[in-house]
Amino acid sequence: MSRRARLALAVAFVLASLAAIAVIPTSRRRTHLLLLRATGKLSEMSWGEVLRLMAPRTDDTIELLIDSRNPFESIKNPFDQPADVTAGAASFRGRCARCHGGDDHGAIGPDLSQRERYRHGASDWAVFRTITRGVPGTAMPAHSLTRQEVWQLVAYVRQQSASRRPGEDTPHRPDIASLEVTFDRLRNARQDSANWLTYSGTLDGHRHSRLSQIQRNNVSRLKVKWLYQLSTSERVESTPLVNGTALYVTAPTGSVLALDTRTGAQLWTYSRQLPNDLVTCCGAVNRGAAILGSTLYVGTLDAHLVALDAATGTVKWIVEVADYRSGYSITGAPLAVDGKVIVGIAGGEFGIRGFLDAYDAGTGQRVWRFRTIPEPGEPGHETWGGDAWKTGGAPAWMTGSYDAASKVLYWAVGNPSPDYQGDVRPGDNLYSNCVLALDVDTGRLRWYYQFTPHDEHDWDATEILVLADADFGGTPRKLLLQANRNGFYYVLDRETGAFLTARAFVPQTWNDGFDSVGRPAVRPRSGPSRQGTLIFPGAAATNWWSPSFDPVAGSFFVVAKEQGVIFYNSREPAFRRGRVFMGSGVQPAVSEPLLVAVRALDATTGALRWEYRASAMERRVVTGGLLSTAGGIVFGGIESRFFALDARTGAELWWMNTGGQIHSAPITYLSEGRQQVTLASGQNIITFGYETP
Repeated sequence: MSRRARLALAVAFVLASLAAIAVIPTSRRRTHLLLLRATGKLSEMSWGEVLRLMAPRTDDTIELLIDSRNPFESIKNPFDQPADVTAGAASFRGRCARCHGGDDHGAIGPDLSQRERYRHGASDWAVFRTITRGVPGTAMPAHSLTRQEVWQLVAYVRQQSASRRPGEDTPHRPDIASLEVTFDRLRNARQDSANWLTYSGTLDGHRHSRLSQIQRNNVSRLKVKWLYQLSTSERVESTPLVNGTALYVTAPTGSVLALDTRTGAQLWTYSRQLPNDLVTCCGAVNRGAAILGSTLYVGTLDAHLVALDAATGTVKWIVEVADYRSGYSITGAPLAVDGKVIVGIAGGEFGIRGFLDAYDAGTGQRVWRFRTIPEPGEPGHETWGGDAWKTGGAPAWMTGSYDAASKVLYWAVGNPSPDYQGDVRPGDNLYSNCVLALDVDTGRLRWYYQFTPHDEHDWDATEILVLADADFGGTPRKLLLQANRNGFYYVLDRETGAFLTARAFVPQTWNDGFDSVGRPAVRPRSGPSRQGTLIFPGAAATNWWSPSFDPVAGSFFVVAKEQGVIFYNSREPAFRRGRVFMGSGVQPAVSEPLLVAVRALDATTGALRWEYRASAMERRVVTGGLLSTAGGIVFGGIESRFFALDARTGAELWWMNTGGQIHSAPITYLSEGRQQVTLASGQNIITFGYETP
């Protein structure tokens, strides 16, 4: 056969195949499924698992999977008849009983008769996947069985958990009814200080509790009530959530634990298996979760969003937010509002193009995406020179705030990439270092304000945004407050984005003031240089460590750092996908002392009311966030020192050495009617209560 004839035959075969796919529904569905896997829409399934669904009599499963894109929900056990259960029981006794117990009630491994102990999901697909893949880092191996044998094991295990007899001894877990967190509860969280339902306690970012059992006159009686040690060597930066008697905390890798607020007893755990080729800038970090309805939401270091049953920890759905191989990750707590879960992306150190996503809270389907760097043809694209927008960073890695009355979402954005090297990205570099006001239903931009145009000092604007209703200049205003990493405290009109005032809360040497719209007058020669430029503040006048706002006293409490830093830049860095993309670095000025302090500012003017100075004089000091209460207390942590301050004066009322560095912010809530305070320190979750006289 000639070459031309072979080519014609091949073309005819391809055309015939395409025609068959277009005409035959079963072929079309299977092709659609393969395309979903190829485009990363089914990242929870391996190619082998997808290809096995190409077998006959799987049409219903394929159709459900195409619609939901959620294997945990769609894939059901095809071998669930009584004979399969019998075969699965025999297989279990021969293969699994040594670890899980002869009656499926646990020995070395978890008790599989109790679904709340299924740490990696209890759906048919989740159990199938655990058996076939194993659990790295544990004694659970991957089992080499036929597909039918695995499904028969699933049938037996699921039947055992479904047939647990009433009255059997089970660990305490919260009543499912008490876990229902409606959006009305989130919207009115300020009146519900018995719980801690969002990352900042309330949607407006106040981190202020109305609880007052712990006061100035009894805070000295605080004692450790219980302590839980996490199985990690990484620092814990998580702020827990509390609903009823359940406390939820995330581990650095994105694992989640539910603990009993009364005793610290573990209720359930969920573990996330991370890829071996993960890239992160700053170690394993996860700062918390969100809750809505009976579902807990957590982001992961490999840029996935996971929905868990809040009562059991079982997986409801998982979606891939971005490709972690390009440096994308999720380190901040999501925000759950109005039936949506909002999550920002991290990874600016790798030259990503930042964004903010909204997902349907029930299904995991993406509702909208807002790109923090405009593409060609969009407003703001002209603020990036050449192709710099493609690798410009601008991550949205912390948690935003929400005004439920106006349905406006406020989110802060990080610095442009590469750090310290602005020559390769001329212009203001929108929307880096901005606060964005977005319509929650559509993601449409209502307004923005840029704190630091063309940032060359790594002054992320991702610090927590506080929404306040207060008089400004004698007129009631809806305000947005932020203590920024660049050293200034800002007050904006949150309805319009108008700049109202800004005031330095640490010494600074880069800005000579602001014009009428709030644009800073940058001092000449204050950028990084080859020989190094000493600038105040350093890389962080404050950071993601949460501030607190007392609306009654009108006080804004913030952790501040004073230190000069020498900023360098170098030649243009080369961008390589998944590699660090920075334009040099910084070096603390040895001759300049470091001061770390908690400062109370007048919320509408930024004027200093008092300060509490820490004694730590290291050049690199670990600090945590703050919590204020109606009892007149400000709680905080620096290094391993956890302290309580008088909110009126800043006087230290009580302190304790927790034995571990404090990277997170404390929370407070009621347990059995008594006020408790919980925080992460080192690898421990520590809960305090006070003793009655």
